[in-house]
Amino acid sequence: MKYTAGHPFSDIGFRLWRVHQVRIEKRANRQTTNMRIHLPILSGLLLAIVSAHRGTCAPPSVPDTKAEQPAVNLEEIVLPVRVHLMQSASITAMHTTLAESDVQRIFGKVNRIWSQAGIRFEIESIVHTEATEAPPEMAKVQEHARVKSMIPKTSLSPTAIDVCYVKEVTPNGFYYGEPIVVKDTAKLRPVEGGLDEPLPRVTSHEIGHALSLSHRQDTTNLMASGTTGFSLNDSEIQAARTKAKSFFKAIPTTSQQPDTSK
Repeated sequence: MKYTAGHPFSDIGFRLWRVHQVRIEKRANRQTTNMRIHLPILSGLLLAIVSAHRGTCAPPSVPDTKAEQPAVNLEEIVLPVRVHLMQSASITAMHTTLAESDVQRIFGKVNRIWSQAGIRFEIESIVHTEATEAPPEMAKVQEHARVKSMIPKTSLSPTAIDVCYVKEVTPNGFYYGEPIVVKDTAKLRPVEGGLDEPLPRVTSHEIGHALSLSHRQDTTNLMASGTTGFSLNDSEIQAARTKAKSFFKAIPTTSQQPDTSK
């Protein structure tokens, strides 16, 4: 309202009108302030409601089967291993050409594979074991039985896992009770993310059998046949650890001596 001298509202009326306008402006300001305060709160509540609604309507999550997630922070189990470099002047298939330095390299990678299960293999000794002639009655038996018959039982350790390297055997290796046998000419089918060398993977695979694991034909899995994969799932890890604790004489992590109490 414009003030005009001489107008009836120029004095008292104008002042009353102005007081009324100030009240209206103050009320409007309070409403604006309240809106500024409440709007973020209302927005947050609205977002929460929408998110909750989406959560109840969303399809169930699907586990990622491509990358297995083994258990972590496991107490380390240390198992002793006696490695046999089989020798024979007359049986070519039983004569490995691996050296002790090869064994150290192989078990360095074996331990990296089995670290996912919290299991470490400590080489008790590396021995050159002379193969014996197979008895005549073993000529017609399965190859694994014939090969085992040529490994002297007296050379096997009473407290350690025995791993014997030979030149040739079918397939890449086997475990039918002690000892583990692996051929040094092993070949594998490469898979994405697999190990870069056959012998550590084959050795780890056969150790898996010794630790109660069966074949599982997932190409990236350690227990798959003939591939370079080396992953283990939680159930395999728990089964292997249980077997390691109950069957083998584990070395305490604070000592280098075999546990002979069992």
